Amino acid sequence: MTRIPGSRYRAVRAAIVVAATGTLLIALTGIPVGGQQSPQISRDDEETCLACHSAATEKTPPVDRAALARSPHSALKCQDCHASITSAPHTPSMLKDRASCAACHVDQSEAYNKSAHRYPDKKPGDHPTCVTCHGGGDPHGIRTQSRCPRADKVALCSSCHADAARMRRYGPDADAVPSYRESFHGKALLRYGNLKVATCTDCHGHHGVLSPEDPAAPTNRTHAAATCGQARCHVGARVNFAMPGANHLRLKLKQSGGLRLEEGFFRFLTVGTLIMLLLGVAFDLRAEVFGKTPPASGRPTGIAISLAFLSVVVALGMAYFGVSGLRWPILAAIVLIGIGVALLTLRPRPPVSRKDEKRYSRFTVVQRLQHVVLAISFTLLVLTGMPLRYPDVASLRGAYVLFGGLAVLRVVHRVAAVLMIAGWIWHTLYLIYRWWKAGFKLSSWTMFPTMKDVGDFLKTVGYYLGQEKEEPKYDRFQFREKFDYFAVYWGMPIMVLSGLVLWFPIALGNLLPDWGLSAAYIAHSDEAVLAFLAILMWHFYNTHFHPEHFPMSPVWLTGSLTESEMAREHPLELERIKAAREE
Repeated sequence: MTRIPGSRYRAVRAAIVVAATGTLLIALTGIPVGGQQSPQISRDDEETCLACHSAATEKTPPVDRAALARSPHSALKCQDCHASITSAPHTPSMLKDRASCAACHVDQSEAYNKSAHRYPDKKPGDHPTCVTCHGGGDPHGIRTQSRCPRADKVALCSSCHADAARMRRYGPDADAVPSYRESFHGKALLRYGNLKVATCTDCHGHHGVLSPEDPAAPTNRTHAAATCGQARCHVGARVNFAMPGANHLRLKLKQSGGLRLEEGFFRFLTVGTLIMLLLGVAFDLRAEVFGKTPPASGRPTGIAISLAFLSVVVALGMAYFGVSGLRWPILAAIVLIGIGVALLTLRPRPPVSRKDEKRYSRFTVVQRLQHVVLAISFTLLVLTGMPLRYPDVASLRGAYVLFGGLAVLRVVHRVAAVLMIAGWIWHTLYLIYRWWKAGFKLSSWTMFPTMKDVGDFLKTVGYYLGQEKEEPKYDRFQFREKFDYFAVYWGMPIMVLSGLVLWFPIALGNLLPDWGLSAAYIAHSDEAVLAFLAILMWHFYNTHFHPEHFPMSPVWLTGSLTESEMAREHPLELERIKAAREE
């Protein structure tokens, strides 16, 4: 063997060391050599990446390690998504090859490429990407569908679709978002935490979202019945059930002139009736409290009642216009009513008690029982229905807790509805029986309006305006009581029929036109509000909070009035009774 000189030996040894060192560096850094694919980076080397890509480093984008550990990509290595990771650090060449979700998620990518979200942006960032929906903008914090709460999915879709300016650039109506929130599905999920109701993705899909006008869209008329009729939703649904726009009533109203006319009618009826009732109560309070003769409860009590009434009016106005702080006028009304009760107890008692007066029968036992059935069922319906109608009112949401949750609340509502329907049928049969017993004379229906009621109303208005010296003399029932009676009775068919449609939406909705369910919802909810306001502002005032009756007229329990009460409220009937006894 030829001996290598010392100088050459040292050169060869240096070359071997350099080559070995270079190979080691190549293995560690992954720098490609001669066009060959770079070696894979080990798990330990990811710590080197994350050491730079942290919040403490300002020159590189940070990586949320906690979010990455929770994501379904936690088992992947950096270079699995970043193909150019082996390029020289901190240079644009590392960003040449963007991470592509389609490399692994082929089916989802194909569905997205056919969706309405695939169109080019008219303004950068208009359309969502994989990271927008799954990562909230953070590609390392990806969440799967199962790990995304249902309410978060609605919030995610709403973040774009509630942007009116963005939606105008592409066509969709931004009212879709508030429309969903106002629907039963939206209220149940977003206000009461019911996770079984439909969200955006349940109807519109996930990656392949299409416009409802697209024949392939699950929300298109050709597929809507199948979408609603899924096994976990409304089995047996047909197209007439699926198309009324239960989740997007605002959008349906824009399409249907008939529904807009119905909604306008109920709004006009509700606002007009409420204004009329408020004016009637206000004028009556002024006449009772500040008239020549003080009311039976006394002027101080009457003033407290008037201020309580004003507080209720303020509360109704705040609720209607969505003004915060509703609890304060309600609290003021309660306090003022308490003050009125206290003033009434401190007031000197009259020398002759009403208990010693002669009493006259007003209502039979059967009539009082019918009233009790109506009062109980109506109260339960209000307590269980208004939280669904106005879920944003905190005081109404308390009823949700009171009844033990949405499922129980709905059962109680339906039981109360059956009780009210039974009471309505009972009363109707009772009227027919009285009519038959009276020889089919219309006079047996003592609540039936007459021309005297019209004259009494006009004279009462004149009395309030100072044109008449005193109120008219009333017979067995006056126009206030008849209005109160028919406000409930005429609205009963509307409430019952629309309520049955909403109770059995598939069986009855399939038989109705495709606007039927929407029409039933508008009628039921708006008529319920009207009935509630009429009872609260008119019936309760005239029978309980009137200065002559405060704090309550016991006639609904006793069925009778004293002679002094008869003389004031029903003088013509009292005269007729006395004349009949003298004959």
